[in-house]
Amino acid sequence: MRTTPKTLRGALNQIQRMLTKQPYSGDLWDILVALRGPDSRNRKLKYATTAVIRQAAFPARPCEDRSIFGEDTSQLAARRKEMFKNKSDSNHFREHVRDSFNSLGLSLYEENPWNN
Repeated sequence: MRTTPKTLRGALNQIQRMLTKQPYSGDLWDILVALRGPDSRNRKLKYATTAVIRQAAFPARPCEDRSIFGEDTSQLAARRKEMFKNKSDSNHFREHVRDSFNSLGLSLYEENPWNN
């Protein structure tokens, strides 16, 4: 039986347990750190990366009123390819995107079909 924590501290403790020595801990971390988005205010990059990651990780779109989600398109895939080719935004963010896409089994440079 799964129990939902009653407090924020309880939720954070549960996340911490999932991030500690579980077979999926590294993948979970890679996804969580990429949820924030690019270090710049570049909305086009955010829609091409963060919105796609959020959609793949959380297809029910929790907290949608506080965030953006989006299905992938060929145009967004082309934007990601350009981001990596031109080294747009910071290397730090590109690493988070690459790792998160890998953890989610997504293609970085091609449109991802949705099976949610």
